[in-house]
Amino acid sequence: MKSEKLEVKNLVFNYGVKNILNDISFNVDQGEFVAVVGKSGAGKSTLLRCLNLLNKPKSGEINIAGKNIVNYNKKKLKLIRREIAFIFQDYNVLDNLYTVENVLTPYLVKKSPLGLLLGYTKKEYNEGVGYLKQVGLEEEAFKKSKYLSGGQKQRVAIAKALAQDPKFLLADEPVSSLDEKNTTLIMDTFKKLNKEKDITVLINLHDVNLAKKYSTKILGLKDGKVLFYKDSDMVTKDEFEELYN
Repeated sequence: MKSEKLEVKNLVFNYGVKNILNDISFNVDQGEFVAVVGKSGAGKSTLLRCLNLLNKPKSGEINIAGKNIVNYNKKKLKLIRREIAFIFQDYNVLDNLYTVENVLTPYLVKKSPLGLLLGYTKKEYNEGVGYLKQVGLEEEAFKKSKYLSGGQKQRVAIAKALAQDPKFLLADEPVSSLDEKNTTLIMDTFKKLNKEKDITVLINLHDVNLAKKYSTKILGLKDGKVLFYKDSDMVTKDEFEELYN
C-alpha cells in the first residue's frame, strides 16, 4: 500500500450563517490512530464528514498524498471515497440482508448491469466471509443481520469498510451506544486493523480514557477550533479540563 499522508489546511465549514469549523489545520501520517475529542457540538462529526466530503467545506484544503480533494468532480470523488471508508454511529447495516451481503455492498459499484442481475459470485462470497473473519464474525456470515446485536452490527460495518480496501477509516462515535464489553471489542478491532494493515484511523470519541488508551494522537476540538493536537501521552489533565469546560 502506497504511503498516504492526510493534510488539512485552514478548513472552514458553515451551516447557513453558523460557523461550525473555523480554520482547522492538522497533519496525519499513514498508520496513525487519531482520536478526536470534545464536547457535543464542538464539530467532531462535521470534521469527519468533511474529510470524505460528505460535507463540503466552505474553504480550505484536504490533501491526500499532496492532492487537494475538496474540488474533485463526481467521478474523482467516487474513486477517492473508496480509499476513505466511513463508519457511522448507527451501523448503516440493512437488517434483511445476510451479514455477508451487507459486507459486500461496496462491490456493487464495480458491477456491470449484468453482474448486478447475476448477484455475487462464489469468490466474492468467500472474500466477504474473509472480511468478517477479520472482525471475528465469520460464523454469522449467513445469518440475517436483523438477528445481530448492536456490537455485532458495528463489527459488520467495519468489515464492510474493509471491503473497500481503504487507506483511511473514519469512525463517527462508533461505540457511543455500546456496553463496555462491546466497546472493548470494537476498539480492539480498530487497533488491530490499524497495526496489522497500516490503515490510518480517525475516530470521534466521547470517552477520554478510550482516546488515551487506543490512539497515537489526540485532537481536541472546542467550539469548532483545534485546542490541541499532540501525542496521546503528552495531553495533560489541564488541557482535557479546558476542553470540556
